[in-house]
Amino acid sequence: MNSQKIIKGKLFLAVLVTMLCGMVAGGCSDDKDELEGKQYGYVQFKLYKSSSYTQEEKTRTDAVSTRASGLDKLIDAQKVEIEMQHNGMSITQTLVLNAYNENNAEYGMRSEKLKLLTGSYKIIGYKLFDKLDEVITGISTGEDETFEVVSRGLTTKDLVTDSQTRGTVTFKLVKDGLATRAAGDPDIDYLFSDIKIIDVTVTNTFTRVPVTIKNLKVSYKEEYEEHPNPDYTDDSNQHKDKYKDIGTAKCDSVVWLPAGTYQVTSYTIYKKSGIAVTTLDSRSQLAGEMFSIEDNKQTDDAIVPIQLSPTAAYIKDYIALKAIWEALDGKNWSYNGETNPAGTTWNFNKEIDMWGNQPGVSLDNKGRVISLSLEGFGAKGRVPDAIGQLTELRVLSLGSHNEKLGGRLFGTGGITPDMSDAQKQKMRMHYKELFLDYDPRENLSELLQDGINRDPQLPDIKKSSRIDMKDVQIGQTTNKITFISKAVMRLKNLQQFYIANSPIKAEDICKEWENANSEYARSYEAESGSWLWRNLTELTDMELYNCPNLTRLPDFLFELPEIQLLNIANNKGIDGLNGAKDGTGNQLTADWEKLANAPVGAKLQILYLSNNNLTKFPPHASLNKMRKLGLLDCINNNLTGKLEAFGKEVELTTLTLNNNRITEIPENFCGFTDQVEDLSFAHNLIEYIPNIFDAESIYTMGSVDFSYNRIGKNDGKNIHCDLDDFKGINAATISLSNNLIKNFPTELFAKGSPISTIDLSNNLMTEIPENSLKSSEGNYKNTHLLTVIDLRFNKLTKLSDDFRATTLPYLKNMDISYNCFSKFPTAPLNSSQLQAIGIRHQRDANGNRILREWPTGITTCPSLIQLQIGANDIRKVNETLTSQLYILDIKDNPNISIDVTSVCSQIRAGRYKLIYDKTQDIRGCDALDIKR
Repeated sequence: MNSQKIIKGKLFLAVLVTMLCGMVAGGCSDDKDELEGKQYGYVQFKLYKSSSYTQEEKTRTDAVSTRASGLDKLIDAQKVEIEMQHNGMSITQTLVLNAYNENNAEYGMRSEKLKLLTGSYKIIGYKLFDKLDEVITGISTGEDETFEVVSRGLTTKDLVTDSQTRGTVTFKLVKDGLATRAAGDPDIDYLFSDIKIIDVTVTNTFTRVPVTIKNLKVSYKEEYEEHPNPDYTDDSNQHKDKYKDIGTAKCDSVVWLPAGTYQVTSYTIYKKSGIAVTTLDSRSQLAGEMFSIEDNKQTDDAIVPIQLSPTAAYIKDYIALKAIWEALDGKNWSYNGETNPAGTTWNFNKEIDMWGNQPGVSLDNKGRVISLSLEGFGAKGRVPDAIGQLTELRVLSLGSHNEKLGGRLFGTGGITPDMSDAQKQKMRMHYKELFLDYDPRENLSELLQDGINRDPQLPDIKKSSRIDMKDVQIGQTTNKITFISKAVMRLKNLQQFYIANSPIKAEDICKEWENANSEYARSYEAESGSWLWRNLTELTDMELYNCPNLTRLPDFLFELPEIQLLNIANNKGIDGLNGAKDGTGNQLTADWEKLANAPVGAKLQILYLSNNNLTKFPPHASLNKMRKLGLLDCINNNLTGKLEAFGKEVELTTLTLNNNRITEIPENFCGFTDQVEDLSFAHNLIEYIPNIFDAESIYTMGSVDFSYNRIGKNDGKNIHCDLDDFKGINAATISLSNNLIKNFPTELFAKGSPISTIDLSNNLMTEIPENSLKSSEGNYKNTHLLTVIDLRFNKLTKLSDDFRATTLPYLKNMDISYNCFSKFPTAPLNSSQLQAIGIRHQRDANGNRILREWPTGITTCPSLIQLQIGANDIRKVNETLTSQLYILDIKDNPNISIDVTSVCSQIRAGRYKLIYDKTQDIRGCDALDIKR
């Protein structure tokens, strides 16, 4: 610019004059550069808005703007042209203005540093330019607008200009409308905590000009304030809860607005999930609280009144929750279980839209109650009509079979709303896994169990968690719920309904209003005429467990259309017809028959009936209608005699009939699916192995348990039919222990049963004849699969050649302890797979020890690692022990003499397990504590 050329020329002249004066006065300097540096300094100009320029000492007079309305924001001024006077000379310089950002510019802008000769300068005026170098405004200064440039120093000089006054504001969202009982907008279905983004419109109360600020991020936080809770007082009427939970939401951003008075007049709120943004609500014609904006000052927490409705569905749900809590003695609740801390209760000392946040309550994304579990709280009283408000409820639990033992049936990892079919099926097996499942191999000897668990090719024996004392002992209660309102019929989305451990009676379950004059009953009365249980098509799982006052099943069970799981275990009160406790169990039989004949009979898949007084099954005609039944549990009932048959059309996956007095299972009892794992008939009076299986099936069952029965009672017969008609059993494990079997069950192997483990312990066998495991022509079809045999507690004196490797090539573990062997049976030792054999405690009829000879050569068996030969009368052992047979039980052989020198180093290193008595004659190893 021309002004730049002018100043450069004037400065050059000034410098030249100064240099000449210096030469005349003192001659030439040896350090010319240093002299010139001392003659210069720097100045930096700072530009402020006149309205916020508040320094106590102003060095300027009133500034006069040549263009009063030219500057809206200070950041619009990109350059300043300064006209100055120095020593009578005029200097004009244009400098670039800078600020960190637009917001910081409102607090002032800085110019580039300008290098000038030292001395006094007077500002004549200055102009401001925009980014296109167009003049925004020009300002003439007063007489005293001067500054001093010092040698090698930096002087700052303030400039001011008229500009739009502005300040900042932050917004706080508050809940509005919940405190009133007036009708609100029922369409409001979002939660205050869902708000993630908001657009806010504020209007200047004087000019009525609106300003909309978009995309403000919202942060939600739960806090508390002091507010004694009237619902919780102790015996001295002192409040136990002094703090109220509140929800707050604030905008993270600081917003600039022109100075003035404003109020919020509209907003739009959004919910953000990932990258998706959904509009929650938009409100206009609001009249928020007024707030003021002052120049360069911040106003905190201007109120945005978010409109919530007391008649919104989720708020009505929460009011119903409190009504339920009050009706069921909620003030005295104290949780006992594992899902929540001990003593937990519900808390309503919080804002009403937060009432749904309670232990045992789950909400959907609109705040509606979808799961309600009261198990473990000790509820007492009558479930009120308010339950009908919870129309989105999927899961309702008023107790369950797992309140104390685990207490995690509901919630994370347990029963939740809208489970997948796989999740639902898993949870339906919870009762089975907790109380019914066990592995019959648990009854095998320790030697055999150890061998099985050591074998990677065999499934481990997992000790069952089954306990005889249930989670809550039969007949005891954990709650005192005595009535359930028929308003449950309104819950058409209900999927799981659990009632347990309660003194409730059948006639008090969902038949009447709790209070016909209640607000809810009056509200529902008009619609209740159309309520039908058959409309609850989502309800598939029902539990009515351990309710000692039930004398029959409640009527509504027979009307439910889609029940797949029914658990009615532990209801000892259902005993006789019409509630008469005559001990017949006919009432439960009649209820089961009615259930089978109802439409739901064809839908039922799982039926838990354990620990009741059932004495007989319904007739075949009714049972045969239950075509989808896959699991039947009748443990610990009074079933007597021959059972009624389902028919082969009903294919079961799991059947447990333990602990009854059943004598016979009919041949057409049922069919079996390809998913059968375990069937149990233990602890009954069954006299024959039932002919209900088929060894030719391509699907092999896990186990079938006939232990603790009376098989073999009738003339030593194990089966009732002819051998030609017997079909065998397609199971890997069969337990026939603790029966009256005299004759080895050759029938099983003759029919090709694919048995790998058989338990024949505690029977009456005295011998196992030739061709018990093979025919005279050779092996039976699947005998070679046998790997584990338990023959303990019989009266055997010898084993036939059937036990040689040619017949049992894969025999791995065998226990023949507690029999009558006087000679060690060597036939099994020919098996190259044999790893463990037990022959402890051999006695004759008079109880005398009869096994005296050590089985010479046994240490050369290729795979044998364990021998149990204790509790006998073994004498001199001449064989040299080897480290391959590293588990040896010789305990309780009082006359034994054995040298263990060859394995002493392994004993000392802990790699050889010798089970012995300290008084025995054991030589060759000082590591043993032998008493001489």
